[in-house]
Formats: sequence, structure tokens, C-alpha cells
Amino acid sequence: MTRRNDDKPYLSFPAGRLLSGALWLCIGADLAAQPVYRVTDEDGNVTFTDTPRGNGQVQVEAQTLNPTNTAKAVSTAEPISKAGEPSEPIRYDTRIVMPAENATIPMGPGNFTVEASLSPAMKGDERLSLLLDGEPVGGPQRIPIWQLTNVYRGAHQLQVVRLTGAGRQLDASGQRTVYVMRPIVKP
Repeated sequence: MTRRNDDKPYLSFPAGRLLSGALWLCIGADLAAQPVYRVTDEDGNVTFTDTPRGNGQVQVEAQTLNPTNTAKAVSTAEPISKAGEPSEPIRYDTRIVMPAENATIPMGPGNFTVEASLSPAMKGDERLSLLLDGEPVGGPQRIPIWQLTNVYRGAHQLQVVRLTGAGRQLDASGQRTVYVMRPIVKP
């Protein structure tokens, strides 16, 4: 224990090292179990110790420490609805974020990426399916990103469908139109 210029005691540590919160808790718990004494010497210097050094020129006072703060644990589990009470339905929000509505895929092989945004996050066995012109592209998947290749020239409708593990539809995005430009090869 050392003093600052304003004569208030504070703990100091070699090389300016800070104690972690866990270590402070251990020190606090240890101090709470031990008697603590405030010692003031003849020059007015104050120190705290667990072993008082009493002589005629030193004033020793027993100190009490308040108990460590405690708090009740906070429950993070969702409340279970009672039988017979209607539970609030989950509000799903499934959207296509890329490509933009009416986007034009530039001249090339017809390759582009489709990306969806979901709220709330998918649970357990839920899957996503991408529909291109009403037909599924590949199988249902957990990742909300699809890389499409060799899409034919023209206007196409995209839609993302959120499914349960059993294949029941939970939600669907709105349809999004994209235009693919590809060269025409004339024989």
C-alpha cells in the first residue's frame, strides 16, 4: 500500500500491472475473512494492514469491510407458456438483399449471387430454398447465399422460401425480378 500526493492510500503494483477482476474478487474475499487495521504513523501516513504494529507513536484502528455484493442470477430461458394460453406467433422476415430489384446481370455467362436476410435466425432443422422462376434451385440449405451459374438470357423471378425440417413453409420473401444479358449466337 502506498500514498498519493493527496495522502489517500492506494494499491500499487510493480511495472504498472493491473489486476484482473477475478483477482480483485479473490483479494476482496480474502480481505473480508481477515481483520483489517488502519494504521496512522506520527507523520500522518495511513496504511492498511492485517497485523497492527502498535507502539506509542502509532494510532491503530480496527476497520470493518462490507460484505461482497451479491445479486440473483438472471434467467435467460424463454418463459414457458401455460397450457391453454395462446402463445404469440413468431414473426418471420425473409428478404432478398442481393441482387437488387430490377438488377441487370451484365453480359457474360449468366453467373450471379443471390443473398437473403433472415429474422429471426434459423433454428434447428430449418432450411432455405431458392426459387428461380418458381422452380427450386438445388436442395434446401442452411446458408442464405446461392451462386447461380449459366442462367439463360431474359427476365427471371427470384424468391427465397424458409422451410421447417419437414418441408412446411414458414415464410417467403417477395419475388424479385432480375434481367440477365447474354450474347445470342446465330448460326
